[in-house]
Amino acid sequence: MKTIAILEDDIYIGDMLTEVLTQEGYAVLRAYSGTEASYLVSQNKPDLILLDLMLPGLSGEEVLPHIENSPVIVLSAKVDVQDKVDLLLEYHLLCPFKDMQ
Repeated sequence: MKTIAILEDDIYIGDMLTEVLTQEGYAVLRAYSGTEASYLVSQNKPDLILLDLMLPGLSGEEVLPHIENSPVIVLSAKVDVQDKVDLLLEYHLLCPFKDMQ
């Protein structure tokens, strides 16, 4: 079974993602803060990470360097182009899932 880590502080978004992913047969790991997210990725190697940039504690940008060998999809309400350029993102999902870029 593939494992997806949801690094998201919004309970409702995280719960919705967990429900959909578990229904599709994925195992799910959750973290609600940047500090917790850094620990989670240091102890586990998920097959995919869904990362919110605006986490409490360490930001998603600060968590990214701690992630090794797992693909990351950024979920964020940040819409500024400079935010994307700074992270060199190819793809991201704009929360609350209005738009895919």
